Amino acid sequence: WGASALRSATPQLRRSSSTPASSGSSSSWRSPAHLTTRSSSPKRSVRAFSTPAGDAGDAVVDVEAVDDATDVTDQRERLKQALFAACAACDRGFGASAEDRRSIEAFVADLAVLNPTEDATAAWELPECPLRKCWRLIYTSAADVTILAANPVASLNGIYQDARDLPVVVNVIDTAPRVLALAPPQIADRLETAVRQKVYTRARQRSATRVGLAFERVEIAPLTLFGQSLENLPSLGFDLPQLGLDLQRQLFGVGAEADPRDDSPAYFDVLYVDEDTLAIQQASPGGLFVAVAVPELGETGAVAF
Repeated sequence: WGASALRSATPQLRRSSSTPASSGSSSSWRSPAHLTTRSSSPKRSVRAFSTPAGDAGDAVVDVEAVDDATDVTDQRERLKQALFAACAACDRGFGASAEDRRSIEAFVADLAVLNPTEDATAAWELPECPLRKCWRLIYTSAADVTILAANPVASLNGIYQDARDLPVVVNVIDTAPRVLALAPPQIADRLETAVRQKVYTRARQRSATRVGLAFERVEIAPLTLFGQSLENLPSLGFDLPQLGLDLQRQLFGVGAEADPRDDSPAYFDVLYVDEDTLAIQQASPGGLFVAVAVPELGETGAVAF
């Protein structure tokens, strides 16, 4: 089901304080991108997500300032649940319409206002770093990822960003033969075949919310073949060529005293991160990523949302 069905199914997050609730009345859901907010408090505030049924046009919704920690947490969790539902409805972004993308971007923008983590790169390389988790992708608008769904031979299973060993970050993509998607579940399970591709990068702390990346190595390994585990087989891989700092200074036009890695377009900005949810904006080639924390990489590469 698409964006219109999601709007009717998503619960009301907050009612305008100027519109009293009445029993038996219904309310229509509006995308946050369609609402104008107004706050009379210097504290952070969030949008209201519903307006009374029958209102014509876009409404100006009075927004209560978020004063207490319980209210902040409640708003944050409701936004996250709506975001997760929107991501699931468009198949992690691979089936997203322009309207789906606008709605998801609006959810992330509202979540960013309530971001509980001021310094996403704090305690870099230590266990306490907020980014130090295994993150499973639930949405992306990045063309370099969404184009993978056009592969006529392989279908996409789990996609991860494994940052448990910072500063090393491993981008993981699990694929399976597309033909298995056409088989009945009991047959597909017996014939399960999956391959795992890994791209190793070295992350560099650029600021409290910006992380630079240098690509170092590519690996590919079989996970299963006709239902049998192959995880003990060695992977095939190769190291990527690395540019020296002097050459990078010439490429990026920086002085001898500057670190050229600070000017590299290979980085992402953290828009939101908490104990179980991450949203980042990729610099080049661009795109939004939303992910949830998981304990481990999937053993068979199966998609689990």
